[in-house]
Amino acid sequence: MMSRHALSAALAIPLFTLGLVASCSGSGGTGGSAGGGASTSTGSASGGGGQGGTFDTDGGSGEVCEPPDVLVLLDRTLTMHKTPEGNTPADGPDYKTSKWYQAITAVEALAAPPLDKGVRFGLALWPRDPGGGQCITLAERVLDTKQATNPACESAEIVVPPAVGSGAAIKEYLDPATTRLCTTTPTGNAMSSAIDYLKTIAVPGREQYIVLVTDGADWDQSCPDPNPMPIVQAAAAAGIKTYVVGFSASGDIQPGGVGGEFLNNMACAGQTAKGFPAPCAESAGGWAATDPKGAPLYLKAGNAVELGLALKAIGGKLCCDCEDACDPPEFLFALDRTLTMHKTPEGNTPADAPDYKTSKWHQAITAIEKVVAPPRDQTIRFGLELWPRDPGGGQCITLAERVLDTKQATNPFCQDGEIIVPPKLGAGAEIQNYLDPATTPICISTPTGSGLLTATSHLLGNAVPGRDQYVVLVTDGADWDQSCPDPNPLPIVQELAAGGIRTFVVGFSAEGAIQPGGVGAGFLNDLACAGQTADGFPANCKQTAGGYIAADPGGPLLYLKAGNASELDSALQAVTGGLCCDCIK
Repeated sequence: MMSRHALSAALAIPLFTLGLVASCSGSGGTGGSAGGGASTSTGSASGGGGQGGTFDTDGGSGEVCEPPDVLVLLDRTLTMHKTPEGNTPADGPDYKTSKWYQAITAVEALAAPPLDKGVRFGLALWPRDPGGGQCITLAERVLDTKQATNPACESAEIVVPPAVGSGAAIKEYLDPATTRLCTTTPTGNAMSSAIDYLKTIAVPGREQYIVLVTDGADWDQSCPDPNPMPIVQAAAAAGIKTYVVGFSASGDIQPGGVGGEFLNNMACAGQTAKGFPAPCAESAGGWAATDPKGAPLYLKAGNAVELGLALKAIGGKLCCDCEDACDPPEFLFALDRTLTMHKTPEGNTPADAPDYKTSKWHQAITAIEKVVAPPRDQTIRFGLELWPRDPGGGQCITLAERVLDTKQATNPFCQDGEIIVPPKLGAGAEIQNYLDPATTPICISTPTGSGLLTATSHLLGNAVPGRDQYVVLVTDGADWDQSCPDPNPLPIVQELAAGGIRTFVVGFSAEGAIQPGGVGAGFLNDLACAGQTADGFPANCKQTAGGYIAADPGGPLLYLKAGNASELDSALQAVTGGLCCDCIK
């Protein structure tokens, strides 16, 4: 089981805001918000920028998509010669393990056709190379055969202006062996010059973005003036948002590196932080991270694969009329298998043997089997967790044994959950084959917090940058605080949301009046706000130091309430139907 400290430290892979779900873009993918379709305004969506460029009309015949300006601002400072792990590469002459080689390769892949037809990609390198051999090659840096002598703290240089079809020009310019590295880290000057340039080429109605790719190291030591933060804040307020990609940017890897705290603030300042604006706070100057030391709010990449996927995710979200830009999200069903699930939704002991179709257990399994069935399992990466875990040996019991009271469950109390089927495409049949109301056992105690930690550990350990992840908690909410109060589920769900993993809370006959001693609606209202999926979020929630909770836990229901089999079906269909990739709305 993960400790609370380990959870906070492990939340490493950021995801985009709920309004830009499933990494879908433009009119090529329809898996955007629950309402479907791309934005038709000339502004950009909050929490991740615009979706598929800007749309206008073509005289009444339909929408015309205007590819946005996307300027990739690539860090060429000397620390980029290292590997993502912070070592000096030893695989000459190409040094493919270096951050510089991997960053160039990833940028070339991002801007390659056909994506460059739907995005006006441009390229800027920083700091500027004044020529004359003052900056040095990757090999010269690795082998320490020459020192860089370029002037300190200069601005960026625009080497490829943003344009449709610019992928070939970017690829032709960039070469890991010859494109040079330069000394000092003028992040502020780089941002300022990039923003000034974008303003000179701005076209009314065309969105503009900067994609900052950096290892985040030592700007505050080598070039502290100007501070990048107010520059990025002002640019976002003026409509130029900044995506922040931290490539092995933690301070422990690069001694003296600014690392995650700086990049968290920058992501909020650029108004593209995951979950924006929830993990950010606005002041007179602009947005900054509420907790800079918390989970990464920027796109964090620790290797070449993660960097490529992070950049691809950005391109897919901003691309105009792109096809196949949708990356199916991960949905992990965390299903409550506790003993109270044998009852009917009304709180009675079922009498419809031998199947007991009126039991919550039968109805919950049936509802999940329906929602994961093909073809939807090709548009969502479904997974299944049951909690608590079944240790085997007949310690957990069948539904019939529980209903007829012929056997008592003897499994250990308060264990974690078990991942039965990891989230993946085409998982519907595997989930259906595993689940059987008659034979899938139910177990004693209600370790809701431990079950959520199991989900957390799996999702974080298998996260793909830019791919959205969700937990769907299906529970009757009963007695966790009495049988397994530690760990408390609420802060776990709050930290999941802060790390970009939102939790949908499905309360299946969970009111305290039905289940005496059950935690009931107030608990689930708090969880729904903590998971940032509450009805009308954030209007009915309030933010605390730890995260969101219900403004009035005893007020209107904010979670997905299901009082019978039909309502449970509808709740699960509503969640997945709004978030699947390329689904017909």
